[in-house]
Formats: sequence, structure tokens, C-alpha cells
Amino acid sequence: MARFRIWSNTAEYLSLSAIDRPVLADLYRYWRDLSVNGVPPRQKDLALHDMPDCLSNIALIDVARPTREDKDLPPGFPLRARYLLVGEALTRLLGENPTGMLINEVYSRDVAQEVGGALFKSMDTQRPLYYRREFQILRKSFGYDRLILPMRLQASEVRRILLAIFPLDKKLVSADQWRGELEKFEAMQEMETRMSAAWVESLGYAASPEEDLGPETAANGSAQEHEMDASNYFDLPARGRSSD
Repeated sequence: MARFRIWSNTAEYLSLSAIDRPVLADLYRYWRDLSVNGVPPRQKDLALHDMPDCLSNIALIDVARPTREDKDLPPGFPLRARYLLVGEALTRLLGENPTGMLINEVYSRDVAQEVGGALFKSMDTQRPLYYRREFQILRKSFGYDRLILPMRLQASEVRRILLAIFPLDKKLVSADQWRGELEKFEAMQEMETRMSAAWVESLGYAASPEEDLGPETAANGSAQEHEMDASNYFDLPARGRSSD
């Protein structure tokens, strides 16, 4: 049984008081101070020059509830969400500029469902959401902080989302770097699988499941309880923009 895994320390929908990155805390306070009695501010109430430290890491997304005319959305997809503006640092992290595209056109199916679900939750509740995703891969820890801030246009309905994403590790800031880590991880998995098969073959008999697990795992149960599926490791656009 492979020992090389991606371990997830992801914390979904943390308390907003848990934001410990100063630039995100400042952005949240700026949005909060423009809100009135819990009603999200209008997009025109916010000014880009008031959030200079965030400009490169933000995206502006148009959101709306789906209608029967939305033939380009997957069945059951929670909302129609289109990128209107994407900062340079966020573009590097995504690996391409998704401006003008729907999120389900940008991401793989599973990632689009997670991103779409988070945006819908913020739109529907008119509340901001803070999320930290952190992983350990080959004994290296990295991930990102994500802040979702709902905004109105004129009416009471939320029609815009201000999305801010900051990588946890300042040295891992591009899609190529993130995919490079995954490729190294997959190479280690492949090598271990090949070597393990040769090891068992050299014994002259097939190892039992208990032997394959090893004494520590066999005693403590499955080691997959906190494992993150490598195929969904990066919340990045799928190569070729596949929706499968």
C-alpha cells in the first residue's frame, strides 16, 4: 500500500475573526465598514485605490441564480458565475487568465462544484466566507487563504463577489510551481508502487493485506482517513479546460 500521500489540513468556512493574514483582515474590515445593518455594500461603494495591497490577488465575479436559458451550466450547478476581472498574481496562480469565462468552463468538475458551492453560499446568505486550504506533500506544507465578499449592484440582491486568494507559501505562487510539486509527488508514488511490486515478487509469494499495510497502519486502521485525492489537489484550471 502506497505511503506517499497528500495530507489535507483544510479548514472550511472559518470564523472571520480567525483571519490572521493582515492584508486579508484589512480587506474584510474595509468591506464590513461599508456594510449597513448586515447588508452587503454595493460594488460602487468600494474603490480599488483603497485596497492597493490586494489588487494583484483579487478577482471580481458576476453571480446570478441559474435560469432555464443557462444551457452552458452543468445540471444542478448552483449558480452562474463569470470572472469579470482577475489580478496578475491570481492569474499566475491559476495558470491562465479566466476573465470572461464561467467558473465551470475554467475548472474541472469537482473543483467547479466546490468553488461554485462556496460562491453560492455567500450570495445566498449575503455573508462573507473565509476558508484556508493547507496540504502537506513530501513533507512540504503549502496552500492558500480564500476570502469571499458579497456585493450588490443597486438592488438588495447580491450580484458581485470580490474574491481574494493568497498562497500560504510566498515561494509557491504559480500554477507551474504547484503542478511541479504534484508531478514530483506522482513520480514518487509510481516509483514506490513499482519497487513494492518487485519487492513482493522477490519473496516468492503474495503479501497479505495486513502485511502490505505494515504493522503501524494495520494496528491503527486505515491511513486514508485524512488523505486528499491527488486529482483534486490543486484548485487550478484543468489542462485543456476540460469539464470532466
